[in-house]
Amino acid sequence: MATKAIEPVNTQRGTRYKARVRVTSHGKTLRECCKTFDTYPEAEKWAQRTAKLADKEGVKGLQKAKKNKRILIGDVIHMTLTEEPTASNLNRSKRANLKMLLSYPIAKVPVENLSAKVLFEHCKIRCETVKPQTVSHDISNLCTALKDAITFYGISCDCTVFNDARSSLQRHRFIARSDERIRRPTLEELQQIEGALKAKENDSTRILPLSDIVEFAMDTALRRGEIVKMQKRDYCKKTKTLVIRDRKGPRKSQRHTTKISLSEKALKILEKHSDKKDDDFIFDYKADAISRAWRKLTKDLKIEDLRFHDLRAEAASRLFESGLRAPEVAQITGHRCIEILNRHYLRLNLVAPTAD
Repeated sequence: MATKAIEPVNTQRGTRYKARVRVTSHGKTLRECCKTFDTYPEAEKWAQRTAKLADKEGVKGLQKAKKNKRILIGDVIHMTLTEEPTASNLNRSKRANLKMLLSYPIAKVPVENLSAKVLFEHCKIRCETVKPQTVSHDISNLCTALKDAITFYGISCDCTVFNDARSSLQRHRFIARSDERIRRPTLEELQQIEGALKAKENDSTRILPLSDIVEFAMDTALRRGEIVKMQKRDYCKKTKTLVIRDRKGPRKSQRHTTKISLSEKALKILEKHSDKKDDDFIFDYKADAISRAWRKLTKDLKIEDLRFHDLRAEAASRLFESGLRAPEVAQITGHRCIEILNRHYLRLNLVAPTAD
């Protein structure tokens, strides 16, 4: 069992406190680790945490404590962004969020000094410019990065501070769960969108066939990422089916493939764009290009808070309205979890599409 002690040390700067943790066996010291702090509470906290680590891992625990001197939270974030296995498993939004955290004061905090108060101070700063739902991503991504650093990079960190802080931060609205989307386009909005897209069909400067992409999304409930990944080999005119590969699951590792039936309208769109292209992809564009074109369209039409992804929810709701049961709709939308389908995509009784 580890032993710990704290003793005052007189220096030119005044009294400081040296915390010492030892691992002993039969009266013999096997390993010792010490550190000096400006205040007694800081020394006590470090001694308790280090002793706990030593009790759990013995001499190796103290070796980790020595190795971890002055490792900053920013250092851990940098490891997560650049070293394997974490770097290749970051999605775009998490990577961007972690890079952003490097510019905030929390990145300069030593890992050993991380506390619920430090998390609160960060949330307070962030809430001046963004919503609590966004700040919640900071806390979640930082917690994951530190837990990964413990496992993969031998960093010693007390991640229980996140649990200690989270309930209070939620209660006082510094962090919050993301609001569930309930938006459905009204009939008037759909007519506006259809009219604007048809007007642009003969535009010689038009590059992205947004009209067909929107119509296809409304008919199939596919994500924009799934639409741009479709290849000619994936659909069969004879059986009127489309194979959708690498669909998202509840966890990143749970990618799967499904086959859906196509309506005459959807099949006609696929044939139209397959005949025009020599390459394998039916819609050979970036998913972000679809989002940018959609945002410009809705902005020009003064349609507020309508995302391209809402078309997927609209399509799913229409499938339910047509009489299909949840498992049948899930086969089309690719949901492995019916609960998620019902909670996030079924908007029948929330905002009915009507014209004002």
